[in-house]
Amino acid sequence: MLITLALALLITPTLEAPALAPSSVCSGEEPASEDLAYEALFSQYEVAYDAWRERIRASSGLKERRELRKLEPAVLFGPRFKDLAYSGRGKSLLWLLNNARKVAERKEIPELKVEWYGRLFSSHLDADWFGEVIRLFTKERRDVSAEQIEATMADALERAEGDAHARVLLGLARYRLAGKCNSGLAFYERIFAEHPDSSITEAAQSEYDRLTKFGMGAAPPDFAGETIDGEEISLYANRGKVTVVDFWGYW
Repeated sequence: MLITLALALLITPTLEAPALAPSSVCSGEEPASEDLAYEALFSQYEVAYDAWRERIRASSGLKERRELRKLEPAVLFGPRFKDLAYSGRGKSLLWLLNNARKVAERKEIPELKVEWYGRLFSSHLDADWFGEVIRLFTKERRDVSAEQIEATMADALERAEGDAHARVLLGLARYRLAGKCNSGLAFYERIFAEHPDSSITEAAQSEYDRLTKFGMGAAPPDFAGETIDGEEISLYANRGKVTVVDFWGYW
């Protein structure tokens, strides 16, 4: 069974930038210096967040907790992540998307998300962490329309190459299947045909097998067992007959 601040803050002004149209060429990985800038800020945020959570746990009384919740580190760090994001750090855009409800007013979020996703798909499609962007994007139900998702993913599919192309195919497969559309299986099959050596293919194959071999309506694999009378019987030997398989065990 799975069971599942010290705050020393430099708050910079919020920067505004127009949404970017997708470029015709995908950029590569972020330079190491840019990645380090994000990692340094993220480490500061994590320290602040842990300290904030500890203060909330140690607080006494509803009034004190309410006051502490106003000091949510995401709110205080938001301008700094936005500053990095608008200077080209894609992971900062991803952080903003994950914390959108903490760093922006509710009415502003749909427009901001369209802008942030646009920047990411425009300039960071080749990044090895872009699978997380696709996962978030294709799960949007409230702030991004289905039409925008389909159009953006279709454009990405045309522009992406190599592993990036495989990641987009995998994202489309999951997106279509989440919408109960069996055409999602065709995207898995494209991964196998077009990217047999991609690092994405192993995960795609595992998901595809689970869906086609063990999903609802799929033909189960054959197996044999022994009856209470000592006779061997196999599942496939009972083809055409109603068969009840009882799985049990001790935990």
